[in-house]
Amino acid sequence: MSTLTDKLPTVKLPEVNLDEAKKPAYAAVGVVDLYVEQVKELPADAKKLQAELTAKFEAAREARNARLKAVPAQLKALPTTTTESAKKLQGDLTARISKAQTEATAYYGKLAARGERLVGQIRRQPATEAAIAEGKAAVKKAEAAATSAKKATKSAVKATEGAAEKLG
Repeated sequence: MSTLTDKLPTVKLPEVNLDEAKKPAYAAVGVVDLYVEQVKELPADAKKLQAELTAKFEAAREARNARLKAVPAQLKALPTTTTESAKKLQGDLTARISKAQTEATAYYGKLAARGERLVGQIRRQPATEAAIAEGKAAVKKAEAAATSAKKATKSAVKATEGAAEKLG
């Protein structure tokens, strides 16, 4: 008689190295142990941090109180300090203005000298000398024409008066 197990094929299972199979479980336990170790240190770290923060807070409070105690004296000295600062600023401003005026005057003098040189150069150019001579001649002609016009006007007035007397 044959049994059911005789009919099943036999499968050979791979061999498992138990030491290697346990490694992931050991790693997980190691992680938990490390976490527990760090958690155990938390209260001590918290107390240390609390002490540091308390010390910093106290130092800041004392510094603030010292600054606050100095405020009345600073307020009393404020008018004197402000007056001194204003006088100093006024002196600085006066000095700057004086310097700016001196520099502007010097620059003005340089510009005037430059302009004088340029005008001298232009006056010495032949074209300028010819234009001046022509201008003078034109003025003389205009004066002569004006004189002639005045004489002609006087003559016309006399002629008109003479004609009016004859008609008259």
